[in-house]
Amino acid sequence: MVKIINKHSPKVLFITPHAFNNVTGGGITYTNLFKGWPKDHIATVHNDPEPTTTDVCDQYYKLGARELDFSFPFNYLRKSASNTSTSKQGTTSAQAKSSFKAKVLSKAKQIFLDIVGRSLPERATLSAELESWILDYKPDVIYTILGSNGMMELIDKIRVRFDLPVVIHIMDDWMQTSYKDGLFSRSERAKMDRLINHFMNVSTKHLGISHAMCEAYERRYGKSFEPFQNTIETNRWQHVAQDKSTVSTPVDLLYVGSIFPDAQLTSLINCCKVVADLNDSGFQINFTISSPSGHSQRYREKLDIHPAIKIVDTIRDDETFFNRISSSDILLLPVNFDESSIRFIRYSMPTKIPAYLTVGTPILVFGPKGLAQVDYAKNERWGYNVEQDDPALLKKALLKLSEDVDLRCNLSKTAKTIAQTHHDAKTVRSRFHTTLIDTI
Repeated sequence: MVKIINKHSPKVLFITPHAFNNVTGGGITYTNLFKGWPKDHIATVHNDPEPTTTDVCDQYYKLGARELDFSFPFNYLRKSASNTSTSKQGTTSAQAKSSFKAKVLSKAKQIFLDIVGRSLPERATLSAELESWILDYKPDVIYTILGSNGMMELIDKIRVRFDLPVVIHIMDDWMQTSYKDGLFSRSERAKMDRLINHFMNVSTKHLGISHAMCEAYERRYGKSFEPFQNTIETNRWQHVAQDKSTVSTPVDLLYVGSIFPDAQLTSLINCCKVVADLNDSGFQINFTISSPSGHSQRYREKLDIHPAIKIVDTIRDDETFFNRISSSDILLLPVNFDESSIRFIRYSMPTKIPAYLTVGTPILVFGPKGLAQVDYAKNERWGYNVEQDDPALLKKALLKLSEDVDLRCNLSKTAKTIAQTHHDAKTVRSRFHTTLIDTI
């Protein structure tokens, strides 16, 4: 681990909808970037539904309705939702009526939400409790990935109240797809644009997730951006690397990561169909999807279509995770081909990429050209790309990656070199920490 030796490391206040955890890409990325920072110099204000970890931070403030809520009168939607449970001790006549009323209200709420979409106005309040918590901590700088309009308003209230410099870090091009539908979308999107431009102007440092994002954002916002994505202690995991000149029987295809409809779901489904077809035609290949249970269960019917496909929970232990991705024969990096997904994920760089590269397992990249992660694989030659949404081409690629020994060995060697050159924690983490130190 790279240790911070600068005794004047600023006290960071991380304000975020996604905190430090060992489940989501963002949570893992923040954890790896902040390792080595003095633990008592990190505090997190968040509303992340995932359980937080204490690897790099143990000071947390969980936001509630006191700080973030729908604006009046829409805040009653949340209150009504919390009052719909029924007793487990039997049902009286009064309880039955109450239950019926709750079901009617729930249905009415769903119809209403379908109409307004995801554009309900929010209100942000710097509560006395949060203000006191921040006063006790005495931060020097705000680090944030921004978020919803309410979250951005809260961040700005904190910035003004405590007169703090701000470092923003953008992970996806979410501003292209947020507040696009619903009754209040027009006004909320205009508000979002104002808030984003405001933060671009008041922030001391601007960080992006990829070189492509930084270049695009410099043109879009007229500010200098520096790229930071997940980082790996590459030397630590050299012992798990395996010989890639041979494959298992059946071939072991693996996908690890989140599943989102506007990112990789459709391409993941198409890959499942190809795996099923290959097995039915006599080629033995198993496909394992390792994803947070909430993601995989939501789409299980569309993914679990053949006995050769197995869906498992995400791997939370580092040693187990790296051994698993190293022991597989092919790692999958899928991206959807539809325009909406492309707008959202165009500049994204998945958290898994440095880990994929570090172990040297051949990587199949299934997604359209023009996306940062797809072009990165092609330009640096660490992945085997299928850039058309064509089952025949995908099938051909899986067969080639399973049978071409020279291809497998070349991809493996290149991937490990790229991991050490571009993603090793010794250099990336030090550069990230220096960026934060330079804000004060």
